[in-house]
Amino acid sequence: MSRSYSAAASQAPLLWDRVEWCQGDGRYVFQVASGGLHAALTSPHGQSLTLPMVAWEGLLDALTAARRTRIRAERGFPSRSGARWYEGEASELAAAFRAGRSIAQLARAHNRSEFAIEAQLEREGLWDRAERRPRLPVGAPQRIGDPGAEAAAPPSAPAPDPPAP
Repeated sequence: MSRSYSAAASQAPLLWDRVEWCQGDGRYVFQVASGGLHAALTSPHGQSLTLPMVAWEGLLDALTAARRTRIRAERGFPSRSGARWYEGEASELAAAFRAGRSIAQLARAHNRSEFAIEAQLEREGLWDRAERRPRLPVGAPQRIGDPGAEAAAPPSAPAPDPPAP
């Protein structure tokens, strides 16, 4: 009878203190020192590099970020796709949009997708994503022929009564 491994059955995390791999005709060894504070990477030529584990984790995080950036670029996403909007960037975006820049121009300028630009403009109250058009500010004149222009127009004063004879 076979047993299947269940992660729930084992509460202890999986830890490796030594990893070996081959690349080309060489064998690399990564080994965590006793106590877990330092680790060493040994190359096929016998050279060894020992660093604190914090440094190794930072290097691995940097490699992971570089790989994600490369994958994002290969898929055609802009370089800042998925990144947080830095302080002041949203106000720069709003000012450029009010100045007449298009969504495509803003997307190129901020290295973001058009969807991200529209979402941020919607958060600023300048864009209606459902209608895919700008929102008009309160009290802005509407063009004649716009649907709902009559409904949005301010009520006009009643016509004066004609003079009595």
